[in-house]
Amino acid sequence: MNGWAFGCDICQDVCPWNRFSKAHSEPLFALRNEAINKTEEDWQRLGEEEFKKLFGDSAISRTKLAGMKRNVKFLVRPIASDKNEIDKLNV
Repeated sequence: MNGWAFGCDICQDVCPWNRFSKAHSEPLFALRNEAINKTEEDWQRLGEEEFKKLFGDSAISRTKLAGMKRNVKFLVRPIASDKNEIDKLNV
């Protein structure tokens, strides 16, 4: 997953229609400082209220808090090579 916890940006990267897009400087699309440097522990302690504050007005809210925690947990775990190992990760 190359460090991606949520997939909207990768969709933008591969969308053929985006070859027509132009660069922007829209501040509302900038990364949020509150989310950039979170550790796995920070993400796992994140509560519903803070999640809504950080992402309530973004596409990330669609994954919900539990989904985001699952994604982060997956990112920091060793890569499992077979289904039995993946099942043990409980992600």
